[in-house]
Amino acid sequence: MSTEASDSAIQDNGENTFVIFIISLCAAIVMAGGFGIVFEAFIIATANLFDLGSNFVWVLSGANVLMILWLTVWTFARSWHVERRLRSGLEVDEPSASILGNLRS
Repeated sequence: MSTEASDSAIQDNGENTFVIFIISLCAAIVMAGGFGIVFEAFIIATANLFDLGSNFVWVLSGANVLMILWLTVWTFARSWHVERRLRSGLEVDEPSASILGNLRS
């Protein structure tokens, strides 16, 4: 009984795009959602601790939403890029901060 993975799963091109999309979407949701919850909790705790008011919460929550949107799109693009490279048999390259840089190559 062999414990090595077979190459037949990698060669199947029928649903590769859909599978890569689902993997990338799930990675983006987990990463951005996790960071968003932690940062929002930090914002609310800081506002309550130092009695900074609702304007502080609204402004930083807006900045948090923008950061989370960027992180979601970047994580999706990076995951899509890495999954395509791995399915092609290539190694993972260094990450780029550019969203378009990950989608082009």
